[in-house]
Amino acid sequence: MSATFANATNTLLHWTDASGQLWTVRYPLEDGQIPRQIQFWIDAGNTIAPYTPPAPTVIDVQKERARRLALGFAYDFGDQRGVHHIGTTPADMEGWRDVIYYANALIDSGDTETQIGIVTDTGTTAVTAPEWQVIMLEAASVRQIIWAASFALQAMQPIPGDYADDSYWS
Repeated sequence: MSATFANATNTLLHWTDASGQLWTVRYPLEDGQIPRQIQFWIDAGNTIAPYTPPAPTVIDVQKERARRLALGFAYDFGDQRGVHHIGTTPADMEGWRDVIYYANALIDSGDTETQIGIVTDTGTTAVTAPEWQVIMLEAASVRQIIWAASFALQAMQPIPGDYADDSYWS
């Protein structure tokens, strides 16, 4: 027989009985009592093993990557526009597509002067097509670090429990 806490709050218990069957029980019960079999087992000098969180998975790393990719980045225009925080949420990235298409069409037509209105997390501003390309290069450099870190973490066996620590992502 064995007993292990099944969650971090120690309110669920995995209990293997004498026949080897695994049970999950509320601990303590709703009335505050400890299940009788478990109380007998504890009274016999046994202890309940502490909760051990499950090992991180590739999916956990992918979720952390998505979270980090959505944080955005600071971009310094180097002029009166100053520093803007460029958003990179999935909705932001969808909006980027239109700007990319427009900037590419302007560049293809030789137009490097037309102003493209954009909205950053800092506010509204305007960029030329070549300026947008520079922003895209900065975005790629920031985002590629995150992608590379996630691939390295996903390849680790086992994935470290502290995989979300900044030290793995810089």
